[in-house]
Amino acid sequence: MTYRPSDSDELAARIDDLMGRLRRDVGKRGWTFHVQPSSEVIPEFLKGYQPDALGIGPDGGIVIKIRVRGRETQAESLADLAKLVESQNGWELRVFYVSPPAEVAPGLPAPTSGELASGLAEARVLLDGVHERAALVMAWSLLEAMARLVSPTEEKARARPLSPVQAVQTLAEMGYLEEADARRLRDLTRLRNAVVHGGLGTIVPAHDVARLIHDLEGITHSLDEAA
Repeated sequence: MTYRPSDSDELAARIDDLMGRLRRDVGKRGWTFHVQPSSEVIPEFLKGYQPDALGIGPDGGIVIKIRVRGRETQAESLADLAKLVESQNGWELRVFYVSPPAEVAPGLPAPTSGELASGLAEARVLLDGVHERAALVMAWSLLEAMARLVSPTEEKARARPLSPVQAVQTLAEMGYLEEADARRLRDLTRLRNAVVHGGLGTIVPAHDVARLIHDLEGITHSLDEAA
C-alpha cells in the first residue's frame, strides 16, 4: 500500500475513498474484494507480491496497485507485475494514481449547460477535421467536468480535479453510465493518458472518440432532464 503513517489524513481519505469505489465496482460483479489481502487470500502466482487490493471472481480477478503521484521511490516494478498477471487467464492488473494534497488545485468552477454544449460542439468539429487526438482531449475534459458536476460530495470537493478513472467511476455510480460503457471508458483512459502525457505519435481511432462524444451527449441529455 502506498499510504504511510507520515501521510496526511487527506491523502489517506482519498485512498480510502478510492478503495470504497473499487469495492462497490467489484461487488456489482458478485466478486469478493480484499484490501491488503493476507497471504491466505493472495493467489499462488502472486506470491512474493503484496497487492493493495484484490477483486476475486470465479474464473480470475483484478490485481490492484495504488501509487501516489510524484513519488519516485516506489515498490516493485509494475512492468514485472504486469507481465506476471497477464500470463494468468482471467486476471488483469489495474494501477490507480492518487494525487497528494499539495498537487490539488481547488477552485475549478462547475460547468454550465452552455459550456458543456459548446465543448461538445468543439469536440465534434475537431473530430470532423481529423484531429482525433485534440478531440479526445477536449471530450475527456468534458467527461471530467461532468463527473465533478454530479459528484455527491461537498461543494469544495467538487471543485477539485478527478483522475480519469475516478471520473468514469463517479459517472457510473451516479447512474449516468452503464457498467459496460464504464468498462470501455476505463480502458480508454490508457489512450487518453498516452496522448496528454506526450505520446505525440499515439494513434487515436476516430470511432473511439465518436463513441466517447456520443456518451457525453447522452450524459448531457440526462443532466438537462434532471435540471
